[in-house]
Amino acid sequence: MAAIVFHHPNEFVTFKTSPHLPGVELYSARLVDHAFAPHVHDGYSIGAIEAGVERFRYQGEDHIAPAGTVVLLNPDEMHTGQAEVDGGWTYQMLYIEPQTLLEMTGTEAFFPNAAVHDPALADAYQQAFKTMWDAGDDIAFVSTFTQLIDGVVSRYGKNAQVASAATSHQQRRTLAMQRVLECIEDNLDQSLRLEQLAAEAGLSMFHFVRSFAAVYHVTPHQYIQARRTARAKHLLAQRNTPSDAAAAVGLTDQSHLNRWFKRAYGVTPAQYQQQIGTRPGLPTRG
Repeated sequence: MAAIVFHHPNEFVTFKTSPHLPGVELYSARLVDHAFAPHVHDGYSIGAIEAGVERFRYQGEDHIAPAGTVVLLNPDEMHTGQAEVDGGWTYQMLYIEPQTLLEMTGTEAFFPNAAVHDPALADAYQQAFKTMWDAGDDIAFVSTFTQLIDGVVSRYGKNAQVASAATSHQQRRTLAMQRVLECIEDNLDQSLRLEQLAAEAGLSMFHFVRSFAAVYHVTPHQYIQARRTARAKHLLAQRNTPSDAAAAVGLTDQSHLNRWFKRAYGVTPAQYQQQIGTRPGLPTRG
């Protein structure tokens, strides 16, 4: 496994995929100086703070997450992350594709609270995470995963359709922006222009930038770069080279991708592929 170099000697970031359950990625980290730029994950991000305190921004609000906090982020929601105390924070996360969670629970889950202080559940999470990290067969992995996520969803999850109905006024307000998001997704490999996006929303450029930030809590530029980085992560997991992934998401070169990827996920594209076993030239993990 490739060594990760950070400014602080005690920092580390490790990704791991499991052959036992496609659609689930495991992540463990301790961070002190590294601060995550605004970024997104295509699936759910469910984790627990083991030690220290994290501060993160999500849906326009700052959240403080000390040890014993369970973190529950919905898919494709922009967020940041940084240490709130000098000693940093240690945590584990599960990144779960929406389809995987849907098949498991039978419903489209929605988490209204990004951070809940629940030391008992956080401790159970950490024990289950260790079991999954070391699991040698699908019975151990899937059994542990199912029991853990069932507990999390039953305690803190809501039905997304019910939640959607409750926020219909907000959805109407963002309807024009949905066209913008679709335009971005369809053209990530192209050079997007602000005038083009503003026209999709039916707004002037300046009004568009203000309106976009009011709805999504980041600038259009931050959102586009986060989506490009997230798509590159997906391509890297499919064994594409970093240079090919950079070109496929509209970044100028591999060094450009390296900078954005490290800011978003704490590792370089090559280090990420080394950790999960998809670096071109490496044997496929069984």
